[in-house]
Amino acid sequence: MFNVNQSKKFVILDCDGGSDDAWALLLLLRAEQCELLQLLAVTITGCGNTTCENAARNMRRMLIACSREDVPIYLGAVEPLAGYVDVSRKYFHGLDGFGDCLNDEKWAPVSSYVQPQHAVLAIHKLCQDRPQQITILAVGPLTNLALGFTMYGENFGKSIKDIYIMGGNYQGVGNSSRSAEFNFHSDPEAAHAVLLKTRCPITILPWETCTKEHFNISIWRLDNFGKCALTNKHDAIDILTQVENAQWLPLQQYGYTNWNPCDALLVAGWLFENQFIKKSSTWHATVDLTGTHTRGQMVLDHLKECEKFPENVRIIELVDDNFFKHIVEWVAGLRNALD
Repeated sequence: MFNVNQSKKFVILDCDGGSDDAWALLLLLRAEQCELLQLLAVTITGCGNTTCENAARNMRRMLIACSREDVPIYLGAVEPLAGYVDVSRKYFHGLDGFGDCLNDEKWAPVSSYVQPQHAVLAIHKLCQDRPQQITILAVGPLTNLALGFTMYGENFGKSIKDIYIMGGNYQGVGNSSRSAEFNFHSDPEAAHAVLLKTRCPITILPWETCTKEHFNISIWRLDNFGKCALTNKHDAIDILTQVENAQWLPLQQYGYTNWNPCDALLVAGWLFENQFIKKSSTWHATVDLTGTHTRGQMVLDHLKECEKFPENVRIIELVDDNFFKHIVEWVAGLRNALD
């Protein structure tokens, strides 16, 4: 059975087009098929896994595979707020965001299937039309949301119901640098601005919660589930199996076997909170912008000086990895319901 809030859920997915973004989108599409929510838009940032154009193309692949080309895609920010891009950075998701492994037929220009409006304009308009009803699931760098506050001031945030963010860290464990998580590190100024200016509830799934010490389903994705999925044809998952084989198999020689589709974990936490989230806590959080070694790190008020630093985020500390397997099987059509 499903254990979700019975009121109508409206959502915008703000993403940067990697394979974990694709899993987040598939989870939302499956939930929409079961009338659990309405996905209003996919908005794109080019500040993270790949360019805006590649990210949009990857999300379009998923929509086509699920026969959902009706979901609108909007292109957003193409670079971080401060304009600096580390061109030497190695992309885990490949240059195209999907492992550089798909031999596609020539794609039509991105402009032929994305909406003409900028993503920030679309987010603002959609939330204005449904004030306090839309959740934003932000699973890439937070540049689009930060630009919203720059363009519209506090009015931008007033109409948003709540924001769920995959990003940051709460124990100083980094994956993009020694002390910073990729999404926050890709645009620290944007992450800082969003945490500073947002007044609606914020829930954050940080990097540490996604690591094998907390979320460990080992090689289940490509072995157990991957083999079962082959017998139950699902075009989108077939694409992602090819993509994730290209991404993960080379790392197994270094002992890296944990599958952690972080963005999909955030969606699961939003949609199936009571069943999936096992531990959370509230904090005041900000982002370091000037540290030599800690730029982009999320900093918590461990002193709990609440009068000086009021709590502004809820942090998901532990999730149910076994239940997530059930979610993935449900997305693939191997389960009719979750229990």
